[in-house]
Amino acid sequence: MNRSELVEIVAERAGSDRAVARRHVDAVFEAIVDAVASGDRVLVTGFGTFDRFDRAARIARNPRTGERIEIAAGTVPRFRFGQTFKNRVAGVSGAAATAPAEIAAAEVAQAPVVTEVVPEAGTGVAPAKKAKKPKKGKKAATKQATKQAAKKAAKKSAKKGSGKKAAKAR
Repeated sequence: MNRSELVEIVAERAGSDRAVARRHVDAVFEAIVDAVASGDRVLVTGFGTFDRFDRAARIARNPRTGERIEIAAGTVPRFRFGQTFKNRVAGVSGAAATAPAEIAAAEVAQAPVVTEVVPEAGTGVAPAKKAKKPKKGKKAATKQATKQAAKKAAKKSAKKGSGKKAAKAR
């Protein structure tokens, strides 16, 4: 979709003239650009956030020659999409978007309650060991990140398995 098509859709949905819709679309874009250029953040709830990002100077390589190139620091615009936008693109409805949170809450509610039995003094039975606390630090963070990456890869490969390539392989 280009700008003209967007203006046509806005005019149709708003029930107005195309010239009026074009002025409104242009005004929205200009307002966003002006605000971001002046350093402000534009937050459109459910849609996304427009803001500035300062890139540090860095060294890159020319892909043709392999020669090292110095790239100067700069400021660029950035857009981060909102949750409603993300769910709509993913094809998730409003009820299904909240389903994982509800499932997690239900699992917590159904989890068995564990109580610790402490023997009476003088029985000669040693008290049960307490569960170890999770480790903190780089090793634990790396291990957790590796587990999460493996879970994501498994989900991704499961989704790929139901596509056209999987049908050809069958």
